[in-house]
Amino acid sequence: MINQRGYTVFDLLSFGGFFVGIFIGSKYGYINFGMVGGLAGAVIGGGAGFLVCRLPYVFASRLAQRSLEKESSQHLRERLRSDNEYYIAHLLLAHLMKRGEDITDELPSIINLIRSESSDRRCFGWAALKFAFPETASKIAEYQPKDSTDKCRTIASRLDC
Repeated sequence: MINQRGYTVFDLLSFGGFFVGIFIGSKYGYINFGMVGGLAGAVIGGGAGFLVCRLPYVFASRLAQRSLEKESSQHLRERLRSDNEYYIAHLLLAHLMKRGEDITDELPSIINLIRSESSDRRCFGWAALKFAFPETASKIAEYQPKDSTDKCRTIASRLDC
């Protein structure tokens, strides 16, 4: 299944590193060890290139996680309810859940996302709903965030909120 979130600059960097690693590894391996060396160099270089170029993603995600861990639960809830940070709703919910917080009051915010005019907001809202409220998401299993706004709103209107 294709990832609905799209590709990030971190993904492009990783894939770029993979292909550059294949090129450099195969060239180095072929020059120094012949055909077998070229094949081995391509495999090793591709893997090394991918891993090295994936490091910025690892560092950025850890930095983001640490930043969220330091915030108060009230501030996480405020961010979740704001219109500007819909794209990290699942992370905010995860941190609240990890702290043992009751997230039931956050369901209306997520339902508002899946009713949004923006398909982007609906995609992130749907991911957050399936993550944090799977029983609610199962009530509208046919929901597709890329469908028309009217269709999404009609389906989402069956939820009790």
